[in-house]
Amino acid sequence: MDKQYLLAPGPTPVPPEILQRMAEPVIHHRAPVYEKILAEVREGLKYLFQTKNEVLIFASSGTGAMEGTVTNTLSAGDKAIVVEGGKFGERWTNICKAYGVKAQVMPVEWGQAIDPALIAKALQTDPSFKAVFTQATETSTGVLYPIKEIAEIVSRYPGTIMVVDGISHLGQRNCPWMNGSWMLSWPGPKKPSCFRPVCLLQL
Repeated sequence: MDKQYLLAPGPTPVPPEILQRMAEPVIHHRAPVYEKILAEVREGLKYLFQTKNEVLIFASSGTGAMEGTVTNTLSAGDKAIVVEGGKFGERWTNICKAYGVKAQVMPVEWGQAIDPALIAKALQTDPSFKAVFTQATETSTGVLYPIKEIAEIVSRYPGTIMVVDGISHLGQRNCPWMNGSWMLSWPGPKKPSCFRPVCLLQL
């Protein structure tokens, strides 16, 4: 059989040893052995995200987690800033509009990163925005966004949460929440930040 290569942002190739494990008999989800595996996975995710807090696992596609984030943090009529520099930024906009969230789109030229100063200016002009939606890495263009700088700006506004789609960012060597704790330090008021597809964290 010819070897096939997946060179897309996702899905990505699955290591042979994982495929072999997947060929083993299915474990019932109420069996004690499954409970043990799930507990190990939950603890492993805490280590992955360098947090002692609970990590939520979404049984959905990444888009399902993005939708769940919008519907569980905002209501129709709320205002949000959406960074739109590729297909996944556009997805934030579409989900917000579908649920009646007033999205102020910040268009970014494809292949470029958002300037954090633009978000700072928007929040200074109108601090009533309840959320800032962005990617960590815009999968469709491969651009790395300055998430730490944006988070520091948003943290100045207690009524505003920052929501980050970070699915493509976990593999980055300089992933900020993989090698530091700036986003997991929990100071001040609760400010949830969401990472697709598996994690709900707080600034």
